[in-house]
Amino acid sequence: MSELIKISEFQRRVWGEKGTPLTRQTIRNQLQHDVLPGEQIGRLWYVDWEAYQRMTGNELADRVLRAG
Repeated sequence: MSELIKISEFQRRVWGEKGTPLTRQTIRNQLQHDVLPGEQIGRLWYVDWEAYQRMTGNELADRVLRAG
């Protein structure tokens, strides 16, 4: 099961309240190009928080883990 969170919540969890997060557009682009795990529901994009936490930093390995 996945925990889908809004981009704004993703920014808060990853960079904190005082951090400098990536822009919403950059995160949407990463979601669209399968760099970050997530999905589009209607017109909104959501990040799969559980899949993001399992990411290794190795793009190929991360894609294989998401597919499994």
